[in-house]
Amino acid sequence: MAKKILAAMLALTMCAGLAGCGKVSDNKDSGSVKEKSTAAADTNTTNDENIQAADSKTDDGSMTVSTKLNRDNIFFEYISSDCKDVPTNDELITFVESAAEQYHAIQTNDKEKIRQTIAFDKIIDPFCDFVLNTDIAAFYLGYDDCDHSLKDSILFSYGWLLPEDSDSEETYYYNADDNASADEYKKKITHSVDNMNIDELVDTYWKYWKDLVPLGELSDDTVISINLLNFERDGDDMFIDFYMTIFNGNDKFEFNGVRAWYIDGNVGVRIALPEHSDNEYAGMTVDEIEKKIKENDAIFHSSGIAKRMYDIMTEYCADQEVSGEDLKQKLDSDFPMCTSSAGLDLAGDEPQAEGDKYVYNEMHRSCYRDGKASISGYDKDLDFIEKAGYTSTDGVTGYYPTEE
Repeated sequence: MAKKILAAMLALTMCAGLAGCGKVSDNKDSGSVKEKSTAAADTNTTNDENIQAADSKTDDGSMTVSTKLNRDNIFFEYISSDCKDVPTNDELITFVESAAEQYHAIQTNDKEKIRQTIAFDKIIDPFCDFVLNTDIAAFYLGYDDCDHSLKDSILFSYGWLLPEDSDSEETYYYNADDNASADEYKKKITHSVDNMNIDELVDTYWKYWKDLVPLGELSDDTVISINLLNFERDGDDMFIDFYMTIFNGNDKFEFNGVRAWYIDGNVGVRIALPEHSDNEYAGMTVDEIEKKIKENDAIFHSSGIAKRMYDIMTEYCADQEVSGEDLKQKLDSDFPMCTSSAGLDLAGDEPQAEGDKYVYNEMHRSCYRDGKASISGYDKDLDFIEKAGYTSTDGVTGYYPTEE
């Protein structure tokens, strides 16, 4: 079983490489998963109507827009440049709800709910049809002239997990020489899915499930940020790969890995277990949280460039030390612009002073050609600067080392 689970993980990883992103939607809130489900009601009206009274999961297992989450409380923190399209907020709610549902099922060891959220059973029929009517070799070899749909790609990468995750004595792959009928093959695959070992699946994929912190009840006050890594759309079919952070009351859950598909009106999802911490944004509105995160991201970015500035100073001072130079004296004499209140303008002309010129050229070689670089303070014990700084063109300053 361990080998099968390893193979399943490898097959799942293939999902990240599905073919390029689809057409950009003209209307961010049109064409949602909710609008494609007969069990869903319109959410594009008032805020009160966004929180529906119906259950978020229909009797047949297909997903609708969450009854608990507010579509206005979701925002994109990051969107990969590879994505030409993005999911609507309603679509995001569906994927978020499904991921949260799986997390709760893992945390409570609810085996049946885990089955439902992975949704292996929902993929049996289309997968079997795909295998029986498709040149599988084209997928394995990656022929450029093969025009595969998004659904076919999902079925290829996700469908092979059906027998791999089974605890059946046999695993079933279709071979044209088997002369098995479509009904016989479907029966074999169904048998594999019915014999999935959920206990081993949980202990292998989510080995720390017993220590998980309960997610708590999601509500219209819950705020969610999304880092979109991959999103592809082909008609009604979708594949998504994203990170998300759930801000729920005093708790923060960072899901650094959610992959999901939506085909034939159903959702399947696999999550990586999230990190739990205190919610430093508790009590803030979604706009306040989004603004603060962007500010923190900007500072983090500037601090990262300041780290490069610090490394450049380390290289310069190491050369001076080898030459027997007095470092404090060199810092005072060689860096008039870096030590000034204005800082060294990396977009300006090359400076004349030896140290400033060294920093200017090395920062340019590192592809930092705008903003301002600075150094401040002298640490007598280290015989070195106290910190390096960088100010972006947007006026955001970061330092290295950062203050604890």
